[in-house]
Amino acid sequence: MPRSRRISNLCLDKSEARSVAGLSAAIAAQIGPGRLGRGDALPSTRTLAADLGVARSRVVMAYDELIAAGLVETRGGSGAVVAVDDAEVVPDDSRIAAGRPRLAPRHFRDDRPGPERVRFNLAPGAPDVSLIDRRDWRRAWRAASATVPEVDWYRPLHHPELQAALVTYLRRARGITAAAEDVVIFPGVSAAISAVADALGVRRAAMEDPGYPMARIPLQESAAHLDLLAVDEDGLRVDQLTAEHDLAYVTPAHQYPLGGRMPAGRRQRLLEWSHDADAVIIEDDFDGEFRHEAGPLGPLRAMKGGAQRVVYLGTASKILTPDLRIAWAVVPSWMSDAVRVSGARRRTDGSRVASRAMSRMMEDGSLTRHLTRAQRTYSARRTRLVTALSERCPDIEVLGVATGIHVAIRWGCGARDTDVVDRCAERGLVVSALSSYAVAHPVNGLLLGYAQLPETAARPVVDEIACVLEQLGWS
Repeated sequence: MPRSRRISNLCLDKSEARSVAGLSAAIAAQIGPGRLGRGDALPSTRTLAADLGVARSRVVMAYDELIAAGLVETRGGSGAVVAVDDAEVVPDDSRIAAGRPRLAPRHFRDDRPGPERVRFNLAPGAPDVSLIDRRDWRRAWRAASATVPEVDWYRPLHHPELQAALVTYLRRARGITAAAEDVVIFPGVSAAISAVADALGVRRAAMEDPGYPMARIPLQESAAHLDLLAVDEDGLRVDQLTAEHDLAYVTPAHQYPLGGRMPAGRRQRLLEWSHDADAVIIEDDFDGEFRHEAGPLGPLRAMKGGAQRVVYLGTASKILTPDLRIAWAVVPSWMSDAVRVSGARRRTDGSRVASRAMSRMMEDGSLTRHLTRAQRTYSARRTRLVTALSERCPDIEVLGVATGIHVAIRWGCGARDTDVVDRCAERGLVVSALSSYAVAHPVNGLLLGYAQLPETAARPVVDEIACVLEQLGWS
């Protein structure tokens, strides 16, 4: 065991000086009742380095860590001294209540098995990242990282390259016209919803039920009251909205999770409601790029009157990968400054490097090529999955097949969807329970994402799901 050495008022082992972190921790441990207190001097860095037999630079860095932690300070002519009192370092034990706090962590259901157990990932919204062209990806990131960030000049939510690229992309792909300054970049859709609701000071909001939990949570936190409204095969029932609602969140292109597609007539009534109620619509177009059987039907934002009433949300999570942590909100010009300030206040900014990489893929055609490849692949996988379901489970209702990258299935009675999820997880199949998306309007079924499901695996996977349902007594 190494012998301790007293260096002035410190007692240290040489083994404790093998690293900067070890040395700073050992010195910090000397500060406390009966040891070092406020104003006590520490050895000079030269003296301590010589006595411990280490480089002086190591001691300097250890002192710097202690100074940054507020434990040590430097005084002119006095060198380094302890900056805290004994009581500030170690509290009086008599003031500490025995036992654990009465608060306990809340437990939430997690349907996801460990990656090592997953055979097929049918989680909704999970794209197939293997379809990304590696050369295009690397080229985009080389371009994005070529510029060193500007020193001491950070402008929150300022992504000029991606904002400009999105203006062109959205005009061509979704028929949306907007100015670059009205495109606000976020790390995710939830952050965008929070910023919009906060900027507007929403009193009463409405959204679909069942609906997207990561939209419900920020709306519950930001709005004084949130109404969860029923949906049908065409999406949100607009007749449930009232003049008291300030904001409505909808997924008209592919209702999440049931998959309904809002027809043009209902979209028009939704816009008319927003005008009459002087309200705002948040349109989440989470996977609107992928259409299989449905003809083109532009977003609400592109309809007459939509530019002043609709906040359009899009994300890179479905079209490329969630790892990018990039989402965008196209907001009416009259509220863009307020949304940007709200996002900056909450520190919900996307990565500048990631946004530059994505803008490069938009500009050089990489994203268009990727989407064409993904559309073709996902459409073929969807066809195989829907065919397998109809052949193996003809009594099961299959919803949302026309667009997107997932379908919903429902059955009459018997098996609970959460039990089905658990049994499927034991088999290495990741599926999601429909009931986990509903609060006020219970549903029972599964969400099956097919973006990562090989065509040849569709029938075997459906056979396994059907086997689980039969074991649990579905009908």
